[in-house]
Amino acid sequence: MTRVKNAIKQMKLRDFFAPFIFLILLIPSITFRLINKIKKRKLWLIAEDGQARDNGYHFYRYIRLNHPDDYCFYAIDYASSGFEKVNKLGNTVRYGGARHWLFYMAADLNISSQKGGNPCPIFWYFMHVVLGQFKNRIFLQHGVISNQLDWLYYKKCKFKYFITSTKNEYEYIKKYYGYPQESVILTGLSRWDNLINSQDGNAILVMPTWRKDLGLQDNHFDKERFLRSDYYNAWNGLLNDDLFIEFVEKNNILVYFYPHQRMQSALGLFNTKSKNIKIVSLDEDIQEFFSKCSIMITDYSSAVFDFAYLKKPIIYYQFDKEYFHEKQYKSGTFSYERDGFGKIVITRGELIDEIKRIYKNGIDNLYLKRIENTFVFYDGRNSERIYNAIKNNGRAS
Repeated sequence: MTRVKNAIKQMKLRDFFAPFIFLILLIPSITFRLINKIKKRKLWLIAEDGQARDNGYHFYRYIRLNHPDDYCFYAIDYASSGFEKVNKLGNTVRYGGARHWLFYMAADLNISSQKGGNPCPIFWYFMHVVLGQFKNRIFLQHGVISNQLDWLYYKKCKFKYFITSTKNEYEYIKKYYGYPQESVILTGLSRWDNLINSQDGNAILVMPTWRKDLGLQDNHFDKERFLRSDYYNAWNGLLNDDLFIEFVEKNNILVYFYPHQRMQSALGLFNTKSKNIKIVSLDEDIQEFFSKCSIMITDYSSAVFDFAYLKKPIIYYQFDKEYFHEKQYKSGTFSYERDGFGKIVITRGELIDEIKRIYKNGIDNLYLKRIENTFVFYDGRNSERIYNAIKNNGRAS
């Protein structure tokens, strides 16, 4: 009941019109589906919550370049920074617009790297999960699941197919998330096909994940509380630490601070006194930072898997570990101590010492071996595997 009340509180005015839009477009969508059937074409609609930088975009790009005759479209916010690069590939649909509704209702498959990817999340949650309609969604994933994400359980999503990218994740999802065994597919992430490893990078990527208890997502953001939080003081403290600044400036190292997208609304509260440290917004392409940075510092971000895929050194700055797993996500089968790709540090001093050690000695063989044992595919054919699995009713090849 509480979840329903919270959902109602978060509803926007346009959400109340969703049932009427659905009814208006119901007959046109049925007609559209009939036309597609007569013409023997399958409509695939791909999206990723209005942007174009994740697995949805990379999978769409693969289809347009390798299977241009497929009847495939991409829904994107025309005002987004990624619109032009998608528009060059053709077949765009304005995210949230009438055509998005029509195509979503008529599609043989709705494919997204996010749980949503539809024109009205609240309405379509009701249709997909409560009523069990439109069982045609494929979840490309936003990252690799290392913690327990109960909001992705089958009973709360009912995806037709759930894409996974490591063997442990594949077994974990099959065992605990409630999906039919044939629905979970091991292929690798589509965006990994386009990762480029720049060996001469002399930069550090600092990429903390979000904290749901800081109020950034529920319209109850308390600036003063945020500034007092351990999260802010740990990360902003690093950006202004004299020893850290001395090290990066002496060695001409650039530092890119790139918080999770759900923390971007507080980006203006972070600051630094060093010209070598850049505070980065979502307008920047994260894959470029993966390429040009030589070390990644995070707390619990799943983006660490992308960086590890390039076999680069990683440090986990977990100053609030017990608090995080109590308030944010429960631990999954991935253990940072047993499976992690780098050293876990608790204090800022330990973090700076580890950065210096890595710059002197490089990645430890222990962590390199863990990385190599984690990823199944290194052949640049993840999108191809996903495509073939969809075509072959879930059988990856």
